[in-house]
Amino acid sequence: MKKLFHVLIISLLATACSDSTTADNNSNAASSQTDSSATKLSLKQQVKSITKDYFLLRPEIATYYGVSDASIDANVMSKLTDYSPRGETHRRQGLKAILGQLNDIDAASLSSSDKISLNAITSEVKGALLPTQIVNYGNVLGEYGVWFLPYAVNHLSGLQIEFPGYMEDKFAVTNTAEANAYLTRLNIYPAAMGTLVDKLNHDVAMGVIPPDFVIDNTLRGLRSQISGPAKMHPLVTSFNAKLNAAKMADSAALVSSAAELVDTKYYAATRQLIMALEAVRPKATHDAGIGRLPQGAKLYKALIQHLGNSNRTADDIHQLGLTEVARISTEMDGLLKEVGYVDGTVGERMQVLLNDPQYLYPNTPEGKQQLMADIDADLALVNAKLPDWFGLLPNQDVAIAAVPASRAASTSGAFYDAPSQDGSRKGTFWISLYDTASLPSYSLQTLTYHETNPGHHLQTIIGLSDELPLMSTVFYSNAAGEGWALYAERLAAEMGIYANDPIDNIGRLQSELHRAVRLVVDTGMHAKGWSREQAIDYAIATEGIHLSEATGEIERYAVWPGQALGYKLGELKILELRKKAKQVLGDKFDIKVFHDRLLENGALPLDLMEQKINQWLASETAA
Repeated sequence: MKKLFHVLIISLLATACSDSTTADNNSNAASSQTDSSATKLSLKQQVKSITKDYFLLRPEIATYYGVSDASIDANVMSKLTDYSPRGETHRRQGLKAILGQLNDIDAASLSSSDKISLNAITSEVKGALLPTQIVNYGNVLGEYGVWFLPYAVNHLSGLQIEFPGYMEDKFAVTNTAEANAYLTRLNIYPAAMGTLVDKLNHDVAMGVIPPDFVIDNTLRGLRSQISGPAKMHPLVTSFNAKLNAAKMADSAALVSSAAELVDTKYYAATRQLIMALEAVRPKATHDAGIGRLPQGAKLYKALIQHLGNSNRTADDIHQLGLTEVARISTEMDGLLKEVGYVDGTVGERMQVLLNDPQYLYPNTPEGKQQLMADIDADLALVNAKLPDWFGLLPNQDVAIAAVPASRAASTSGAFYDAPSQDGSRKGTFWISLYDTASLPSYSLQTLTYHETNPGHHLQTIIGLSDELPLMSTVFYSNAAGEGWALYAERLAAEMGIYANDPIDNIGRLQSELHRAVRLVVDTGMHAKGWSREQAIDYAIATEGIHLSEATGEIERYAVWPGQALGYKLGELKILELRKKAKQVLGDKFDIKVFHDRLLENGALPLDLMEQKINQWLASETAA
């Protein structure tokens, strides 16, 4: 079979708009039905058309969650997001329409669990729309298909980042139709890139230009994507591996087509973005925060609500961060003295620890292999203790994988990816092994528990219950999700894992200190005018982390304003609710029940999480 990529391709913009318009018409028709039987449907059934509408707005997120075209009755597998100004307007209107459909659902007909889920989805959709009520620039439904991004292009987010990641790691190729869809996406990549360049230039004309260091990082990553021959690019080699695994006929012709497309389409589109950014670069400043952008202060306030589930002011959060930094530093000071680190500030002593060879993995294949083996051992240790702390347990193991070398340099630390809906792809803990010096052994255990069990993986799998709508997982609360993962780090200590390991416990506290520092530097840059360098220096001096780690973190907060606030804000709310539950229930308090009640409806927005726990406590005391 030859030239499989020469399929009928409708214009990307026309396709995106026509599909979404059809979805809107279908949804309006469905909502006009008065059949009383609709009131008997579960929430999962009632949001089915809404789920379809969402994935038509953000096709790549269907790939992320392993959602097939057939399961949502839509053609999204061979589509890409329209990033143009017109496409952004359409997406904002589409999200407003989704909110309207959610508001039209008759909550009175739902079970109590479904009511909680409906309120959570609705709350998060409202949060995602908040920034759009303030500014015309940026991208709604950006990173992970949920977060608002002030810059259409940056070194961590955008088409040029998500396309290779989703295609290489998550795009299933098990039959001819899926292989053709893969090639179709490669073929339309230049059209999608054209929409992104249009959006970049539109926002630049409004005075919205990424900081110079963000543009430099983005250019560095783009150039690395096209540095080798097309036939050796991961978009081709990963496609070949999938074809071989599926034992596909004509795989050689398919791989040849992919290589030709990468060479003539993907590389050309990447060069187009490089040229656009090079043209913008002379206009960029070194200012890190969004306070300099049009309506920047109001936008940051909205992002605190959107990503932190909080109405606190930036000044209040900044002070909270300073208070938490002082508290955690005092605890670390005591432990450091116990193990013989006496002189200097906590940050200075952690710098000494950071450079101690006994805690460093060599940046060699052998060192990286040992690091991965240690992750496996740490995970096995905590898994054995989970039944004593949870009634609901994950029914899927977590996969552990190194970020592919082609993307490792531009990947921030480690992250977790949810499993596919059909179970064919496991939930995965990805870790970048680009620089093992930034991963000292005393930090690795806590990182593992944050991303796997009892952190993100456990929470995600419980939230992926067959009874909950997929939208509950897509529109998760950043503050609840990251707050839980930070709480999970503390929980590991309460399980006794660090009882005889003070060095790793110091690493755990340093990880918590890191999240407190985020409150200080995120608000510092975006509300108080801190420079990139000021934030980096504060992080290094306070935490004692590696320069490369501090730099990567600060540059992350510059392009994802507000996101890093969710960790501490969420963790503190969970601890507050647990303390209240212990006080109310006394001897009846069961940590397993508390955790199950907290997790069973997914990552609820913090106000709804509190409301749910209060209702549970009221029912328990009334019984």
